[in-house]
Amino acid sequence: MLSLRAIRYALAAADHQSVTAAASALNVSQPSVSAAIAQIEADYGEALFVRRKGQGVSLTPFGRLFVARSRRLIEDARELAALNAHEGTVSGEVTLGVFADLAPRHAPAILTAFEAAHPSVRVHFREGDLEELPRLLERAEADLMLSYDIGLPASLGHVTVAVRTPYALVPRDHPFAKRKHLSLKDVATGPLIIADQPASRRYFIDLFNRHGLRPEMSRLSGSFETVRGFVAAGLGLSIAFTRPIVDVSYDGSPFVTIPVRGVEPEHRIVLVWPSEFRLTRASLALKDFIAAWFAEHG
Repeated sequence: MLSLRAIRYALAAADHQSVTAAASALNVSQPSVSAAIAQIEADYGEALFVRRKGQGVSLTPFGRLFVARSRRLIEDARELAALNAHEGTVSGEVTLGVFADLAPRHAPAILTAFEAAHPSVRVHFREGDLEELPRLLERAEADLMLSYDIGLPASLGHVTVAVRTPYALVPRDHPFAKRKHLSLKDVATGPLIIADQPASRRYFIDLFNRHGLRPEMSRLSGSFETVRGFVAAGLGLSIAFTRPIVDVSYDGSPFVTIPVRGVEPEHRIVLVWPSEFRLTRASLALKDFIAAWFAEHG
């Protein structure tokens, strides 16, 4: 019969990517951890890990699914054990993935406030692009994702927490700099600078194409902050939805931000989770907290 102890041993091996390191962390013998893993694999008839001599272990596809569901089982067991002593207290661990463009603007404030409100919950943070983050959810390497509603797989549940309209980034000495708003056609006069992230790049190129526009591409940058730096240096225009508080690049050079009118649809910031899994209490607490945070702060 599968025991919680065996599950904990397997989870430790997954976390440390090593049976030896897991045994050391658990303060048990290495054969005990190996035996627990072997018993689970025998019960299911599937391998949990790929073992590489001198390189530890890595999860198989079945192993990732087992680990994801086992973490929720362990969380349920922890909450059940704590009912009498800490009734109503949320505890546990949750991993939040955040889209790289949103992370600098929102993640520090959200996580600081959440950890103050729920000190018994440990939040792990992952940052990635629009293609990487859904894979983290599917591999059970993240519980929740804060991102834009671009290309979300149907297997993921989501809720909208905020709506964003596009704006242009313009060099301070550009003829457009004094304008109150711009059209997408104005932005397409470029040259255009956009982040070189596959999903983001495709989205903006498709957006211009749908309006019959073919802007000259000046540069592709690996990060949103570098895009801002190129614009501030006068190398072109850009368009974005994520808007930092200040219109200054990393090197201190200013630029101008101007609303772009007539672009549909607006972008939604969404919280996303694997719909096939029940969220733990810790994940639900973080989900509700983030939604309330955006409702208050916009």
